[in-house]
Amino acid sequence: MELTKKILDEMAAVDVRTVDISTLTDLRDIEINTSLPVKEKLEVFARQTNNVYVNRIGDYVVKVKFQENGASINDKMSEYLRRLSESRI
Repeated sequence: MELTKKILDEMAAVDVRTVDISTLTDLRDIEINTSLPVKEKLEVFARQTNNVYVNRIGDYVVKVKFQENGASINDKMSEYLRRLSESRI
């Protein structure tokens, strides 16, 4: 399936509060060769998921937003883990 702007807009518009979790792809089931260039990794990811923006990890719904500039996913995960550890002190 070709991901047109219309399809991507519809995927991005999914409301995480009302989505049927059973329709979402579990991110733990997605396999991507990390040595591929970014564009190819995104294509592999898109082929393995029902929605490139909204997925799940177990019983948790996860919504991502892609941006050209800004912090990387690694930066954001590091920040999240740091805040999580600080909140437990």
